[in-house]
Amino acid sequence: MQKILLVDDREDNLLSIETILASDSYNFYKARSGKEALKILLKETDFAMILMDVKMPNLNGFETATLIYAREKLRNIPIIFITANNDGEENVFKGYKAGAVDYIYKPINPDLLRAKVGVFIEIYKKNHRLRQHEQKLLATNIHLAKEIEERAKSEAQVKELNRQLMENIRQLKASNEELDNFAYIASHDLQEPLRKIRTFSDLLINRFRNELPVQAKEFLDKIDKSSQRMQLLIDDILSFSRFSNSEESFVRTDLNKVLQSVLSDLDVAVKEKNAQIEATVLPKVSIIPVMMHQLFQNLIANAIKFSKPEVDPIVKITCEKVQGVALPGII
Repeated sequence: MQKILLVDDREDNLLSIETILASDSYNFYKARSGKEALKILLKETDFAMILMDVKMPNLNGFETATLIYAREKLRNIPIIFITANNDGEENVFKGYKAGAVDYIYKPINPDLLRAKVGVFIEIYKKNHRLRQHEQKLLATNIHLAKEIEERAKSEAQVKELNRQLMENIRQLKASNEELDNFAYIASHDLQEPLRKIRTFSDLLINRFRNELPVQAKEFLDKIDKSSQRMQLLIDDILSFSRFSNSEESFVRTDLNKVLQSVLSDLDVAVKEKNAQIEATVLPKVSIIPVMMHQLFQNLIANAIKFSKPEVDPIVKITCEKVQGVALPGII
C-alpha cells in the first residue's frame, strides 16, 4: 500500500483530501504544519508523494519543500502543491523552483485530484520496480565480479601449482638420476673387493682343506655363502640401475611368452629342486618386457631357492582382475 503525506494546517482540508482519495486504498500520514511534516519525514522516507498546502503559518509550503529536498533521501518524492486560484503566476513559478511537480487549485476537483495522484502513484510504482531491478542487477554484478576475481585467483593458483609440480618433477628426476648413478658406481666398485674375498676363501678351502680344523671350515663356508648373497645383492642393484636408466617404452606383451622364456632359463634349477610350476592363462598387458622378465625370474627363482629342503616346491602363477585390470600373481 503506497504512502501519501498530507500537509495542511486545517484539519477539514486534510479530511477532505483523505475522503476524496479513500477509495484508492492509500496509506495516509497527516501533518498540521511544515515542521510536523519534517518530523514525520525524519522517521519515514518511502512516501509515494506529498500533497501540501502552500499557505501555512511559520513554515509555508515553499519553505517546507526547500527543507525537504535538502535531504538526499527525500529528493525523489514528488510534491503537489494545493493552492487558491488567486495565488498568481509568481507564486506558481516559486513553487516549481522549490521543487513542486504539479499544482492542485482550490476548490479541489475530486476527479482531477484522483487522476493526478493516480499518475504519480503509477510513476512511483514503476520507479520502485526499476529500483528493485537495479538492486538485483547490482547484486548480480557484485556476485559476478567476485566470481571472476575468485576464478582469476584459482587460475593463478593452478598455474603456481603446475609450476611447483614441474619443478618437483625436475628435482625428482635429477635426484633419481643421481641415485641411479650412485647405485651403479657403488655396486660396480663393490665387485672387486667381493671377488677377492671369494677368491681367497676358495684358495683357503682348496689348498688347506685337510689342514684346517672343522670350525675353520665352517667359518669359511659361512664366508662363502655370505659372499654369494652379497653377489646377488650387487647383481640386483646393477640390474635395477640398468633398468632405471633404460629408455625402453611400454609394449603390449603376452605374459605367457615371457613366462615360458623365464622357465626356460630356470630349467636346471627347477629340475634340481623337483619343483612344479603351475600357471593359468595370463593376459596381454602393456609392460617393459625386459623388466617383467627379470621380475618373473627373481620371484620364481627365490620361491624355488628358499623352499623347505624336504618339500618339493610348488609355484603357482595366476591372474586376477582388479578394477577391470588384469594383474598377475605368484604363489
